[in-house]
Amino acid sequence: MKQKIALFVLYYLRFFAKLQLRKNKNCKIVGVTGSAGKTSTRNAIYSVLKNKYKVKVSFKANSESGISLNILGLEMNDYSSLDWLRVLLLAPIKVLSSFEKFDYYVVEMGVDSPNPPKNMEFLLSIIQPKMAVFLNAGINHSFAFDHLSTETNPQLRKEQLIKEIAKEKAKLVLSLDKNGLAFLNFDDSNIKEICQDIEAESYSFGSDNICDLQILNHQTKIEGKEISSSFAFQVQSHYGKLKGQSQKLEIQIKGFLLPKHYAYSFAVAILIGLKAGLNGKEIKKALENNFHLPLGRASIIEGKNGSVIVDGSYNASSMKDMIELMANLPQSNHRKIALLGDMRELGEETKQMHEEIATLATKTFDQIFLVGKEMQKYALPIIQKANINKVEFFENSTLAGEKIAQLLRANDLVFVKGSQNTIFLEEAMKLMMKDRKEAKKLLCRQSPWWLSVKRQAAAK
Repeated sequence: MKQKIALFVLYYLRFFAKLQLRKNKNCKIVGVTGSAGKTSTRNAIYSVLKNKYKVKVSFKANSESGISLNILGLEMNDYSSLDWLRVLLLAPIKVLSSFEKFDYYVVEMGVDSPNPPKNMEFLLSIIQPKMAVFLNAGINHSFAFDHLSTETNPQLRKEQLIKEIAKEKAKLVLSLDKNGLAFLNFDDSNIKEICQDIEAESYSFGSDNICDLQILNHQTKIEGKEISSSFAFQVQSHYGKLKGQSQKLEIQIKGFLLPKHYAYSFAVAILIGLKAGLNGKEIKKALENNFHLPLGRASIIEGKNGSVIVDGSYNASSMKDMIELMANLPQSNHRKIALLGDMRELGEETKQMHEEIATLATKTFDQIFLVGKEMQKYALPIIQKANINKVEFFENSTLAGEKIAQLLRANDLVFVKGSQNTIFLEEAMKLMMKDRKEAKKLLCRQSPWWLSVKRQAAAK
């Protein structure tokens, strides 16, 4: 019965969302999919286009319900039955009363399953993008795809699952007609293979010089408490698709410690900016001035006793890339500390992925603190075997935060990363921050609804 009601709600919201979109028949819908980096790419595209065009963005919305709600200009408050009734009543009113105009609509399209309504086909029944971005395919959220592989070899099984995930996400690009535009990451072999025969006009980005936009370089700098990330690109014109656009672009983003995979987000934004009629100088200025990330994604927060916190507490996505970045930071007087939480929704890949993270973390950090059953089961034994005095496990984030706060000293660099589901590492960060009063402004999931969820989780 609950499932039938849920489907009714989705179809109801979809109906009114599609009516609402008809008011902007000429707007260009940009769909962004991938296993990681959708939000940063969405924000990068918005940063480039916003100065010249009216741009609507799917903030906090990438799902079968979230996209429809975003189109209608509605947000959930507490996800209660009354809250759902509220948005159902408001949906037709919004269609009758809201006449928001925009030139572009940039939408995250998250896929958690090959089955409706959490698959790409259902999302495409809500919106039909004319521009599609395919960033990557990875093992994130692989739980719902487990049944598609019968392979017993762990590595081969992982490869097979990623390919199945790629096929599902690729439906976004394959849905484009010949008048569409596709932006494809050619560093991902699955994308290159699956999307080679698409109808739409396509633009590639990646590390190879055959790409329409080549990623040249990535650097991070830490000077005292000042942190910045720089990226260099070469816009190619040898295939004629970007005629007259051949140029080198260098982008510097201050205040964020960004790993190399953010280059793909900026690459997409540069290509879309060029296709929208902007020049290189305009794109560079727009990215450097406008780009930002939601709370809990690689932002920098001042910690106690002169320490610095790299806040990745929003989710566990790209944990490996972030740890590799920490490992490759220039040698300095920084003591490197990690607070790592479980990586959820990995299905049968859970053991392997946590063991990989444990091995990498052992080589990177001076001290490691773990939270979550998966970290305790799979990561803790590996780190203890390497150096038993290097790691501590805690039952919850608050206990971990209390311990780390006691240890912090000047120039410590603390990296925080983990899934949100019952982990909530941002609660540990409250205890580690220099000014806890800034928590509501600087940390993710601080709304009354989220704080209520956390209290309920802690009471169990």
